[in-house]
Amino acid sequence: MRQLKKHPLSLSLLTLVLMASTAHAREKILVGVAHFPPFIINEGETVGGLAMDMLELMNAEQSDYEFIALPTLSTTRHKVFDLGRYDMSMFDSLDWGWEGRYVDASDVYLEGGEIYISQAKPGKGQDYFDSFENKRMVGMEGYHYGFAGFNSDPDYLIENFNMELTRSNAGSIKLILAGNRGDIAVVTKSYLERYLKDHPQDREKLLVSTKFDQKYQHRIILRRDIKLTIGEINHLLTTLKSSGKLDALWSEINGSVLQISVSPCFSSEFNNRHTR
Repeated sequence: MRQLKKHPLSLSLLTLVLMASTAHAREKILVGVAHFPPFIINEGETVGGLAMDMLELMNAEQSDYEFIALPTLSTTRHKVFDLGRYDMSMFDSLDWGWEGRYVDASDVYLEGGEIYISQAKPGKGQDYFDSFENKRMVGMEGYHYGFAGFNSDPDYLIENFNMELTRSNAGSIKLILAGNRGDIAVVTKSYLERYLKDHPQDREKLLVSTKFDQKYQHRIILRRDIKLTIGEINHLLTTLKSSGKLDALWSEINGSVLQISVSPCFSSEFNNRHTR
């Protein structure tokens, strides 16, 4: 019987190749994505929006990490984070429920805000938004709003603002257009502008506030003490900004959010901050 010849050199090379392949395997980073249109579209089994496009850019720009979206809910996303189910959140803010958690925040990469809308009627002007007393408010469940002191508790909102809670910006707009279930809704400015572009017939039906309920600065929130560092995230954001790829992405929402340079982040101190 013919014996197979041994090739120790070939086996050594194969071992080195396998070791190198293992050494350069991408670290998987699970990213929690809760419905927040137009930035995050999380409807059933479908996840889309700018967040998914941004994850594609981040995955293509480097080879050390693989960013993978994990659908979450706005009402439970912090509890899911506390359970260790994911390590990163996008289009987020330190103001939105991250107090007391062991996290870091990236540089600001985009700014936006939320505004008020009401059904347009003769004689109704911007002063209608000066007071919310005796008015039925409308907003999304699990969201933190400036007019309510950033308290997202449903019972508090219903008791103090007679608030109607919806699952989406679209649902809030529909309630205002219906005219019988709410007086003032808070909606994401960028979403409203996209909605009115797609539904121009509704533009004259809505009174849109010139003042903001809140302005926010979009950051990436990252769990501390994992392999990926906030410094690496900031470097990646700067690279994508410098190449023009982020600006091209923001153009998809028609300039309805303010495009800015990546700017230094605040320290991850929460003692004197509001929550979202």
